[in-house]
Amino acid sequence: MFCPATIAQQITTIETSSNNVWVVHLETDWIDIKETNRPTVYDDLKPSITGWTVNGMSPNDIGIYSNVIDEKKAISISNEVYFPIKMKHRVYLIMNSDLVENQSYVILSPYGDTTIAFQQNTVYCESIKVNQAGYNLKSEVRYSNFGIFMGDKGSLQLQNLPDFFVKDSITNNVINTGTLSYWGDDTGNDKAQSGEYVYRMDLSALSEGTFYIEVVGIGRSHYFGVGYQYSRYIASTHLRGLYHQRCGIALEQPYTNYERGICHLEVAHTKYPGNGNEGQGWINVPLNSQMYPIQGGYHDAADFDRRVYHTIIPLLMLNYYEAFQDHFIDNQYNIPESGNAMPDFLDETLWGIKIWEQLQLDSSNSSNPSEYGGVMGGTETSKHPGYGSDRADWENNGNQVYGTYAVYESTTYASAGFFAQASRLIAPYDSQKSADFLQRAQLAWDYTQTQSFNTRKGFKLYAALQMYLATATGNTNDDMNNPYHIIFRDLAQDLIVNGGSWPYQYLPGNSAARITTSHFVSYLLNNVVKDSTLASNLYLRIKTGADNGGYMGWLPNAYPYPQGVTKFIGWGAATAQGRYADPAAYMYRLSQDPQEKQGYYDLVSQLGDYSLGLNPLGQSYVTGLGNNQVQSPLHLDSYWTKYGETPQGGTQAAIGNVPGIVVFGFTEGRSGADYQTAVSDFLYPEWDSLPGQRRWTDGWSLVNSNEFTTWETMVWNTCMYAVLYSAQDDTTLSMQENINNKVENNLSISPNPAKNEIKLRANFGAGFLNGAIYDVTGKQIKQFNRFATHRGSNIIVNRLETLAPGLYFIHVQGENGLFTGKFIKN
Repeated sequence: MFCPATIAQQITTIETSSNNVWVVHLETDWIDIKETNRPTVYDDLKPSITGWTVNGMSPNDIGIYSNVIDEKKAISISNEVYFPIKMKHRVYLIMNSDLVENQSYVILSPYGDTTIAFQQNTVYCESIKVNQAGYNLKSEVRYSNFGIFMGDKGSLQLQNLPDFFVKDSITNNVINTGTLSYWGDDTGNDKAQSGEYVYRMDLSALSEGTFYIEVVGIGRSHYFGVGYQYSRYIASTHLRGLYHQRCGIALEQPYTNYERGICHLEVAHTKYPGNGNEGQGWINVPLNSQMYPIQGGYHDAADFDRRVYHTIIPLLMLNYYEAFQDHFIDNQYNIPESGNAMPDFLDETLWGIKIWEQLQLDSSNSSNPSEYGGVMGGTETSKHPGYGSDRADWENNGNQVYGTYAVYESTTYASAGFFAQASRLIAPYDSQKSADFLQRAQLAWDYTQTQSFNTRKGFKLYAALQMYLATATGNTNDDMNNPYHIIFRDLAQDLIVNGGSWPYQYLPGNSAARITTSHFVSYLLNNVVKDSTLASNLYLRIKTGADNGGYMGWLPNAYPYPQGVTKFIGWGAATAQGRYADPAAYMYRLSQDPQEKQGYYDLVSQLGDYSLGLNPLGQSYVTGLGNNQVQSPLHLDSYWTKYGETPQGGTQAAIGNVPGIVVFGFTEGRSGADYQTAVSDFLYPEWDSLPGQRRWTDGWSLVNSNEFTTWETMVWNTCMYAVLYSAQDDTTLSMQENINNKVENNLSISPNPAKNEIKLRANFGAGFLNGAIYDVTGKQIKQFNRFATHRGSNIIVNRLETLAPGLYFIHVQGENGLFTGKFIKN
């Protein structure tokens, strides 16, 4: 199927990289790549470096940088597997003279000819890296990085430091000026390096607004924002990423445009022990097994199982909620439970707990009283679902059957802990459910004692602490002798203060260590009887982790990019910045020193910039956020929303990838599996020759880079951005004033009541648009995503019949910035 002569490569975009470097983007048609024997295929696709001129002058040198930009589902041709990919090549034309403002440049190439006028406020420069989704207003440390990397020609050091302007995106007025400062040499191909000489632009003086950067004689950045509205949207998109992974519920309007039917409502109690001690593995459910209703939890990733690892999701979310309760309100995230008076973040957390409620054995689902209280270790089926064939509500033609793992010590201790913690936290909102949770917690704890469980010490420590907090009386003598308190104190002293032994150690940022800050931070957050020495030592352990960069040792002054990861870089480590922010986030809550608190907040904020575009590739690793988003995540439901098909046949609206997915990102090594090298073989320069932070390319079958998990990447960053956005700071009034004070004619809104839709017109720019509609209380009523049409001038937002009559505010984030306006529905 592959024939190089038939593969068209055409010029799509012209950008710059430096003061004398044009970057010509070539894109291919779809190419069907055979599953094996590809080593020489890239050489047939590699762009020619002959025949290029700019205004009649040959370049001094030419560099090439190639990667995959999209991938469709695998296809079978003559009983062989092919992977359809689309590629982009960057051709770096390194000239011997500087670019001249307003001068036209005629570029002749083997792939067609084009003319471009250089204007630094319109021509994008790929070397300028910003948080494309928006910087945090409360942080005192905000910056953009500038770093040149020209593929096989490597990096380039500036001879002179140019000035830069920060301009308002609507008025184009200059807001701030400065000169690039040299951060240092980060060249090389180490696992944590960018391969660049890095320069920095300080953005800390900016107030709320939407901006872009011009670097004199070089070009401009993507638009970026500063302010609560951006932090709100970032936090909402991440939490709603979990909502989009919910299992046992239909996803539907008015909560999402990314609709699908209800999924996985039954499970067989197979009680499979797994491979090894609390192992996992496939579960073959016998025919005619008794099925039990089940609901709750989240799909793991590209798969629809719910595993023992997922216990970290409610554990983290409960503790971040407890530490930052004032950040959360009802109606904050537009989820089905919004409006029930309970903060939405806590509602979403309860969905993560629900699966473990239903996996707990009691008289409703077991006839054996000796099992009561034990919590089974998750659900699984007999095989992986298929990308492009299965969807959560249509797996194996809708007939896939799931079974359960056996009762595990980990899930039983963890469940005892978050049942008890949830009992305390929801008591102000639902006393009956609170009592039910406490009963479940006691039942689970009692089971662990009858079984003499004592190996999963991290979860035991967490459960003992939460049982103590749920049963504390306030009497000093009683509480110091509370048996749960005694167990917690002994374990905390041994495992945390004294260092423990692998893997039961507190090594913040090491995902394999079995104790996180959330396992014990409630001891410091609550006004209960404590061992003061232990409490002081626990505080110091968190502080030490925050002050020394945790296990990874990442500190902002030592690295040019806020990646957080420095050691093990694989399987989600690169983009889970919430892991590395964790001790600093809690120290922001615990510290009493205002200057110290601000320092911890700034550290968390910097880490929050990385996955949203402030990285060497200028890549947003999060679907639904940023200009340069991941196009091909390994997310099965996204296949259907992206290509406008349904598993049963037929078509639906194509609205793009489901938002809120945090893909794994760059990895130090790469898999040798054929389905992965079908993508990674087309990264040029070759994988192992690239600096560590550049070892990534789009393409769903490159699993190690473009899959994700709800527990490794998504929940950590959801919690991080929940710290960085407080609904109490961002009042409804200030939100409305922000909208009203914008230039209203930057978004033309034409309602069409007969069709329950509105037409939005503006110079959005090309590509994918993200939008939301808010009512006058600030509640997000509807989200939408569209592709800009007619050169980015208009889009239709439909299905507005659920909106009650009244005034609404609207945001649209496009390539050319944030567009705002308001309309009245009669």
